[in-house]
Amino acid sequence: MSSNLNILKWLFALVLIFGGFTVYKVFGVLAADVGNKEYVWLLKIISEFGLFTSVVISVGFFHHWIIATEERRETEKIFQNVLTKYIDKTVINAKKRGFLGITEKELDFSEIMHSLYPGDYVYWLITFDPRYRHYCREFELAIKKGVHFRMLILKDGPTSELHAKEIIGFGAEEFRQYNRLFLSSLEDIAGRINEKDGGTLGVFVYDYDNLPSTPLFMVLRKKTKVLEIFNSFYLSEPIGRMPYLHWQSELKSDSGYLFESEQWSMPDLFLDYFHRRWMVERHKLTTVDNEKAPYNDFIYAPASARKKCFSLNGESDTVSNLEGI
Repeated sequence: MSSNLNILKWLFALVLIFGGFTVYKVFGVLAADVGNKEYVWLLKIISEFGLFTSVVISVGFFHHWIIATEERRETEKIFQNVLTKYIDKTVINAKKRGFLGITEKELDFSEIMHSLYPGDYVYWLITFDPRYRHYCREFELAIKKGVHFRMLILKDGPTSELHAKEIIGFGAEEFRQYNRLFLSSLEDIAGRINEKDGGTLGVFVYDYDNLPSTPLFMVLRKKTKVLEIFNSFYLSEPIGRMPYLHWQSELKSDSGYLFESEQWSMPDLFLDYFHRRWMVERHKLTTVDNEKAPYNDFIYAPASARKKCFSLNGESDTVSNLEGI
């Protein structure tokens, strides 16, 4: 339909060009030959108007086909360069590296918990926020449903005081009390999990020397083979109230270090970081076990599946070898 309309437009332009020139010639001859000189001025005006119409339409026709076409090509080149610079390098590259977006404000923790399926793994690397103690019931229900939790929790100590000083609305002692309460709640959950429950819980309580660089909440979805990650930043607001960046990629069977690859993604780097932090704590545990000494910084459930509780999802040889650190 649009092509037929364009053809009609060009035909109309040609009619005006040749019609205007015809009017110019015809009325020019009439003005020269007419016997009654009273109307000569009118015939000349009509003749000149025909010439004007023909010239204007011809110039417009020439401009559109030659000059405007060239200008359009130059404009397309400019837009292409802009799109390449900002779209390809920003939007497309962000998507390629696994970026999905940012939460409106705080992370909807309950929605994520309800979206978990049996066999999924949840990795947690977040310095404690008091609000998370309210979700302990959801932790327990998810474990009973068959979800596996692996958590790295900051040990109560001077770091809690330092962290509390940065956060609006918390005193150091209040922050430490909430921290103890959260760990106590996790211990209570561990006491209620047994072999009949499908999921497992493994929690390492680590020292200040292994302070994480960024809050990380990871979901490894077994059914859909998706790695979903949320990360935020340690600023003045409690981490539970902060917006989170949302990342997603394919859950790979080989979790080797892929940063040197062209296909690297941020979810892979986050996952690798958690693996390495986890293996450092696990190495401490195995060292103490070999010495037959007690180790109080590992919370796990069920009690009969201790080895499974300090194992991660699909550990590769690369990650396993880190136990030899």
